Amino acid sequence: MRRFLAVTNHILLTLILLLFSSYVASGAVNLRPKQSVNSVGIGDRFGGIGTNSDESDHFKLLAADGDSLLVGARNAVYNLSLSSLSVNHKIDWKPPAEHIEECIMKGKSKIDCQNYIRVLARKSAGVSLVCGTHAFSPKCREYTITDFGIRNTRQFDGQGISPYDPRHNSSALYLPENNQLFAATVTDFVGNDALIYRKTIDSEIKSSNIRTQSYDARVLNAPNFVSTFAYKDHVYFWFREIASEAIDNNEESQVYARVARVCKNDKGGARPSNERWTTYLKARLNCSLPSGSSPFYFNELKAVSDPIDAGNNDHVVYTVFSTPDSDVRMSAVCKFSMKKIREEFDNGTFKHQNNAQSMWMAFNRNEVPKPRPGACTPDSTKLPENTVSFILHHPLLHRPIQSISVPLLVEGAGRADLTQITVLPRVKSVSGHTYDVLYIGTSDGKVLKVVEVDGNATVIQSATVFQKGVPIVNLLTTKENVVIVSSDEIASLSVHNCAQQTSCSRCVQLQDPHCAWDSSIARFKLSDRSGVTSLTTLSPDNVFIGCDSGGVYKLNASETDDVSTMHTHLSTVVGIVVAAGVLHSVSLDCAVVSSSVLDSTNPNVSRRPTIIDMPGAMVKSGGGSNLVVVGDGVQILEV
Repeated sequence: MRRFLAVTNHILLTLILLLFSSYVASGAVNLRPKQSVNSVGIGDRFGGIGTNSDESDHFKLLAADGDSLLVGARNAVYNLSLSSLSVNHKIDWKPPAEHIEECIMKGKSKIDCQNYIRVLARKSAGVSLVCGTHAFSPKCREYTITDFGIRNTRQFDGQGISPYDPRHNSSALYLPENNQLFAATVTDFVGNDALIYRKTIDSEIKSSNIRTQSYDARVLNAPNFVSTFAYKDHVYFWFREIASEAIDNNEESQVYARVARVCKNDKGGARPSNERWTTYLKARLNCSLPSGSSPFYFNELKAVSDPIDAGNNDHVVYTVFSTPDSDVRMSAVCKFSMKKIREEFDNGTFKHQNNAQSMWMAFNRNEVPKPRPGACTPDSTKLPENTVSFILHHPLLHRPIQSISVPLLVEGAGRADLTQITVLPRVKSVSGHTYDVLYIGTSDGKVLKVVEVDGNATVIQSATVFQKGVPIVNLLTTKENVVIVSSDEIASLSVHNCAQQTSCSRCVQLQDPHCAWDSSIARFKLSDRSGVTSLTTLSPDNVFIGCDSGGVYKLNASETDDVSTMHTHLSTVVGIVVAAGVLHSVSLDCAVVSSSVLDSTNPNVSRRPTIIDMPGAMVKSGGGSNLVVVGDGVQILEV
């Protein structure tokens, strides 16, 4: 049987690679990092206080506030210094002994029957809301910081806010303007009753709280929640779940990635729907590879970045997907437009099923009630009954939301799973261009640094942060550091490794927008600092200075017909484009582009090249052909 499965998986993998062979050929699968570093034990580290080696802390990154990092742990909340990971404050909160005993009697282990802090919200200056699993009986507390210390000022039931199990994938968001907490979790001991819930924190009126309906597979079907954030008038929930629309006649199920949203000002409907959302809608997320008539889907959403400003009144989110658990494991990074997501929610067709045996189809637009279900209104309690009833029975949109392009990055079989993602937006390189820099965690304790340019990815670095087999569970970036979290250890490393580059060629070939080379002092400088000189220069008499050896190379006009000869002269230092009689000098990070007319009798050819906005040497000439120089390789591409 094992031999049969092994052969089957090998055949399946071969078919997968054949299906998207053109994508593999494009170089976006299993990209090799430009450098690999071992950062185990390096940088600031935190491993908890008083924790036994056989007891997991289940660290969860809850918030970053100024120079403070707030981390949920076993029976504690840590306020860590973001600059050093030293402990500023610690709140201890252990369940009473009788609660632990009751939890154990229900079949849970003593380790699980602790209080793992999963939710934290800063309500106001000096007041924080903290919620934890509390021995499988969730509780919340308010803590106030005074001149005399930290005091517990209030405790209440945390059901529907914190999960019961520390391993459960849940998310939460606090909106201080309304003193409301939005949570996506489960609300029962065994974890079957999943919900998306909003609670007004200081209100004792139960009817002011709103949730999704219980045990309705059309609404939520065994979800794993990934992220929650507010965007404009809505709160968005990102998760994966068993897709009700994909269950076939053999009861075989599939997991799909979802994004759902609700209006911030949803008040629920009129009775009896006063405690139910009137604006809850969800859609499938499509991250896939083209493969003939049937795309190859990455269906399981694992991580989502915060919205990143993309200009043009739009934001994008970077996401991590994977294939289902199997021997043929693959991961991908896809990017989605918030504008496109909003447009689909605002105008998309609803999905409909007449009965449990019928096919899912698009609902007739002409029969959709007005006002449109899911739209925000000043007072949802006054919505017509048919609008509220419609959305309770038709929460799913018909069309999937497409990613902006094919995946930016794919890790194929044999590679570690991608697990987390965070983005340092708009990092300015020495050329003046800006780039989104992605930090992606893996299941084997590594962090990949990736630069995204116009839909293409370059893996700058792979850093081993934790011992092999320890997955990354949270990531956070600041301007200076990336914070990496595993279940039992937290590390803080610099966002770059520019100082390790000891030569100009190595610095330039890295293609890291953080790094530049100052030829006047023969060492690196950060790209956002002043005083960085040109990596490659062109003097008025056509003398090129190569940064690798510091030597001076002079090119005669007669040599310009032979691109390979010029490349041999200059090694990895400079890219030369000769097109339409114009000689173009290009530094490998596009920091400098100079042109000189080789044929002065033809004024029509004196056109400057167009720079393709990417780190590394890619130059599009004014005519003739493109010359791409990356590292020490040359490729001629037709225009």
